[in-house]
Amino acid sequence: MYRKIHQKYIKAYFAEAACEIGLMDTPNGIIFGAPPNLSGKPSEKLLAIMKLAEDPIASAHLEDLIFPKVDRRLENMKFSHIASENTRQVIASCRKQKSVFVYPSDFPTVSDFRFVLFHQFCPCRPPSSALNRRKSRPEKWDTLSGLCCRYCAKAYPGKRNHKGMYCPLDLESLHDSSLSHNLTVHIMTCENAPFETKEALEELQRLAAESGVITKRGSKKKFLQKLWERMANYYPAP
Repeated sequence: MYRKIHQKYIKAYFAEAACEIGLMDTPNGIIFGAPPNLSGKPSEKLLAIMKLAEDPIASAHLEDLIFPKVDRRLENMKFSHIASENTRQVIASCRKQKSVFVYPSDFPTVSDFRFVLFHQFCPCRPPSSALNRRKSRPEKWDTLSGLCCRYCAKAYPGKRNHKGMYCPLDLESLHDSSLSHNLTVHIMTCENAPFETKEALEELQRLAAESGVITKRGSKKKFLQKLWERMANYYPAP
């Protein structure tokens, strides 16, 4: 008699079976690189998954072995409790510092990485060149602020356009993963940014990758919506 198997057991089976033949997940995709199982027999974990899928009730004691519970802090991408002293100090400093776009009330609802990253940027008037690729002028153009690396702003006071300036012209652009990537790359390579901040961002990225937790789309969306409202209405209307 056919019995439907829960999707999570099927996913666990294929993930473990991939490990058995030496596949591993990397930032550049799945590659062969892990030591394969050369015994000719399924591993104990793979056998446990198969047993649990066959009879979840009788094999309930195997559930925690195969699907260990994730720390709620890790689920929310909060890493202060396992991060280095330097990273903890950087996070604590960001929570104490005044920021135009990131508020202390945002901290519980956003990942540590994103909270620290956007703390490194201050307001700037978008240059007219930001309109070059658009067919129409953004609705909020007169009140809109861009994001400027605060270290570059201090190093080049009064300069209207430099490599530390980023100007998303709508919420969709702010959501674009390439913007977050560009902001991260800039801070990590900026000669004016402090080494401690770069180290903290690098560690937070590594901890996120090691935990295997993906940022909850809802929390990211809500934070970027609030961020956009602050940016779009920063300058007084003429």
